[in-house]
Amino acid sequence: MGGGGGPPAPGPPGGRLWPKEALARLQAAREAHLREGLPLEEALARVQGDFPAAGLALPSEGEALALLRALAERLERVEGELRALREENACLREALKALEPPVSEATLRRRPWWRFWGR
Repeated sequence: MGGGGGPPAPGPPGGRLWPKEALARLQAAREAHLREGLPLEEALARVQGDFPAAGLALPSEGEALALLRALAERLERVEGELRALREENACLREALKALEPPVSEATLRRRPWWRFWGR
């Protein structure tokens, strides 16, 4: 399953720069994992044939699985944070509505102050 051409180039501190083909393979495996409920190992093996090495350094099976797991965990954390932020946003919007003064019929019928400029 590993590719040829040596290890990926060093990237930002603590990371590596993977070729686009390797990332596309990992993304396809993750999508198969989510869509079909396949274990990550099986999903990665399934997409193997769709992405020929073409001389590029692809992650080894162990590296790919570790990367997929790390990405899946990170995505779950981010999605959880997003859910929490959306819930907090909804609560804040409700709190703001409670602070707004009630609008009377007279206020609704009154002409806005800026309309006098359009005479």
